[in-house]
Amino acid sequence: YEGGATRNFIGRIAYNLIEWGFIKAMAAVMFEGAVSHGPTNWRSGMPKGSVINHAMNHLVMWIEGDRSEPHLAKVAVGCMFLWWYEENGKFLPEPLEKYDEH
Repeated sequence: YEGGATRNFIGRIAYNLIEWGFIKAMAAVMFEGAVSHGPTNWRSGMPKGSVINHAMNHLVMWIEGDRSEPHLAKVAVGCMFLWWYEENGKFLPEPLEKYDEH
Protein backbone atom coordinates (compact mmCIF):
# COMPACT_ATOMS: atom_id res chain seq x y z
CA TYR A 1 0.00 0.00 0.00
CA GLU A 2 1.00 3.63 -0.36
CA GLY A 3 2.05 3.86 3.28
CA GLY A 4 4.23 0.77 3.02
CA ALA A 5 1.88 -1.73 4.69
CA THR A 6 1.49 -5.15 3.12
CA ARG A 7 -1.23 -7.81 3.24
CA ASN A 8 -1.44 -11.44 2.24
CA PHE A 9 -3.60 -12.24 -0.79
CA ILE A 10 -6.87 -13.86 0.41
CA GLY A 11 -7.82 -15.36 -2.92
CA ARG A 12 -10.40 -14.50 -5.52
CA ILE A 13 -12.90 -13.16 -2.97
CA ALA A 14 -14.62 -9.75 -3.08
CA TYR A 15 -16.86 -9.32 -0.05
CA ASN A 16 -16.81 -5.58 -0.71
CA LEU A 17 -18.88 -6.16 -3.87
CA ILE A 18 -21.77 -7.91 -2.12
CA GLU A 19 -25.01 -5.95 -1.81
CA TRP A 20 -25.44 -5.97 1.97
CA GLY A 21 -29.07 -4.86 1.76
CA PHE A 22 -29.83 -8.19 0.06
CA ILE A 23 -27.92 -10.10 2.76
CA LYS A 24 -30.01 -8.19 5.34
CA ALA A 25 -33.21 -9.25 3.50
CA MET A 26 -32.02 -12.88 3.62
CA ALA A 27 -31.29 -12.50 7.34
CA ALA A 28 -34.85 -11.25 7.87
CA VAL A 29 -36.16 -14.33 6.03
CA MET A 30 -33.99 -16.55 8.23
CA PHE A 31 -35.37 -14.81 11.34
CA GLU A 32 -38.93 -15.43 10.13
CA GLY A 33 -38.10 -19.11 9.65
CA ALA A 34 -36.41 -19.33 13.04
CA VAL A 35 -39.54 -17.97 14.73
CA SER A 36 -41.77 -20.43 12.83
CA HIS A 37 -39.62 -23.56 12.85
CA GLY A 38 -36.67 -23.01 15.20
CA PRO A 39 -33.28 -21.47 14.44
CA THR A 40 -31.55 -24.64 13.25
CA ASN A 41 -34.50 -26.59 11.83
CA TRP A 42 -33.32 -26.15 8.24
CA ARG A 43 -29.94 -27.75 9.00
CA SER A 44 -31.70 -31.06 9.69
CA GLY A 45 -32.10 -31.49 5.94
CA MET A 46 -35.00 -31.49 3.50
CA PRO A 47 -35.80 -33.25 0.26
CA LYS A 48 -34.28 -31.41 -2.70
CA GLY A 49 -37.67 -31.26 -4.43
CA SER A 50 -39.30 -29.49 -1.51
CA VAL A 51 -36.62 -26.80 -1.40
CA ILE A 52 -36.74 -26.33 -5.18
CA ASN A 53 -40.56 -26.14 -5.19
CA HIS A 54 -40.63 -23.49 -2.48
CA ALA A 55 -37.88 -21.42 -4.11
CA MET A 56 -39.46 -21.65 -7.57
CA ASN A 57 -42.86 -20.72 -6.15
CA HIS A 58 -41.36 -17.52 -4.74
CA LEU A 59 -39.61 -16.79 -8.03
CA VAL A 60 -42.84 -17.25 -10.01
CA MET A 61 -44.75 -15.04 -7.56
CA TRP A 62 -42.11 -12.32 -8.00
CA ILE A 63 -42.19 -12.67 -11.81
CA GLU A 64 -45.98 -12.31 -11.70
CA GLY A 65 -45.61 -9.02 -9.83
CA ASP A 66 -46.41 -10.07 -6.25
CA ARG A 67 -44.50 -7.84 -3.85
CA SER A 68 -46.30 -8.92 -0.66
CA GLU A 69 -43.23 -10.84 0.57
CA PRO A 70 -39.46 -10.61 0.03
CA HIS A 71 -39.71 -13.29 -2.66
CA LEU A 72 -36.21 -12.86 -4.10
CA ALA A 73 -34.63 -13.10 -0.65
CA LYS A 74 -36.64 -16.29 -0.08
CA VAL A 75 -35.36 -17.68 -3.40
CA ALA A 76 -31.80 -16.85 -2.29
CA VAL A 77 -32.34 -18.56 1.06
CA GLY A 78 -33.61 -21.65 -0.78
CA CYS A 79 -30.47 -21.59 -2.92
CA MET A 80 -28.38 -21.30 0.25
CA PHE A 81 -30.17 -24.36 1.65
CA LEU A 82 -29.50 -26.33 -1.54
CA TRP A 83 -25.83 -25.32 -1.45
CA TRP A 84 -25.46 -26.25 2.24
CA TYR A 85 -27.28 -29.59 1.88
CA GLU A 86 -25.05 -30.55 -1.05
CA GLU A 87 -21.88 -29.47 0.75
CA ASN A 88 -22.88 -31.39 3.89
CA GLY A 89 -24.74 -34.38 2.41
CA LYS A 90 -28.00 -33.41 4.12
CA PHE A 91 -30.55 -33.97 1.37
CA LEU A 92 -33.36 -36.18 2.65
CA PRO A 93 -35.02 -38.78 0.42
CA GLU A 94 -37.92 -37.53 -1.65
CA PRO A 95 -41.24 -38.72 -0.19
CA LEU A 96 -42.74 -41.28 -2.56
CA GLU A 97 -46.34 -41.45 -1.37
CA LYS A 98 -47.26 -37.74 -1.25
CA TYR A 99 -45.94 -34.26 -1.79
CA ASP A 100 -44.77 -32.00 1.01
CA GLU A 101 -47.86 -30.25 2.45
CA HIS A 102 -45.94 -27.48 4.24
